[in-house]
Amino acid sequence: MNRTLPALLFAATLHAQSVATIESYTNFLSGLLGVHLTSQQRDTIRTQVQTYWRERNQEAMGIVNNSAQTWDQYRDQPAELLDTTFRMMRSTTLAGLQKAARAGAADSDYLLDLYYQSNPILAPGKPDGLPLTRDMVEADLAIKHWYASEIHRQPVPAPDAKVIQAALAAAIRHHPTLSGTAQVEMAKQSGEWARIRYSWPKASPIDKLISRRDLGARLTPQEEAAVQQVVAGFTAQINGMASQHRNTMFQSAMDNFKQNTDTIMGRGTVWNPATNRWEQQGGIVTEYNGVVRVP
Repeated sequence: MNRTLPALLFAATLHAQSVATIESYTNFLSGLLGVHLTSQQRDTIRTQVQTYWRERNQEAMGIVNNSAQTWDQYRDQPAELLDTTFRMMRSTTLAGLQKAARAGAADSDYLLDLYYQSNPILAPGKPDGLPLTRDMVEADLAIKHWYASEIHRQPVPAPDAKVIQAALAAAIRHHPTLSGTAQVEMAKQSGEWARIRYSWPKASPIDKLISRRDLGARLTPQEEAAVQQVVAGFTAQINGMASQHRNTMFQSAMDNFKQNTDTIMGRGTVWNPATNRWEQQGGIVTEYNGVVRVP
């Protein structure tokens, strides 16, 4: 009997497992960064992972294995849910990659380059912050529009190209003056908007009313009575679950929204029915004809 055969079979099995793990890890990275990876880029990542194993880098190997297992477990979930989850994780991922890159990790630096090739930097970030990209500004505007139109139910027009360009110009000027923490908070807007965009249409009418009340919107007497009836009928356990449900869906987004409107955009961009236009309250005000003024 050939005694080398079992060893060869084991090596072949191990190689097949390694190939599958690297493939799953690479797919996970692609989703996490929101980047379609070319075959050459996949080869580079494969080489990086093989280096981890060759150098017995236990920490990096653990990350690869955990990421691959996560991808294998959730890859068959609906595409919209996967995309939302990845977007919610993205700012934290970018901050971690940046920290590692600044410490000399070439692999993290490579992944950051891949991301910013697809998402050009509009304004630099602080060492402990993140650069400004277009999706951050568009998400910030989208949240404000949702807050006005869905929470306060104002007849607010969606920001058009002129409004978006003015907001981009203002953000480009203002982003370098923010603290690193505020820059990271601004980067979270993309994930928070993804959360709202996914969750809000799926919320029940009564959950929407409760969220509006919690966020300071005015309810009609009939709506307030309906909310009070539902809340009064909850047991302590159900009440706690509903609170957790609402927090998971909306409170993080709104806390982040309120913080950003204060620290980044003054007291927020709102639709003023009296002037029939979007107006920015506090901070550096950009009129949407391109004029910048400080109140």
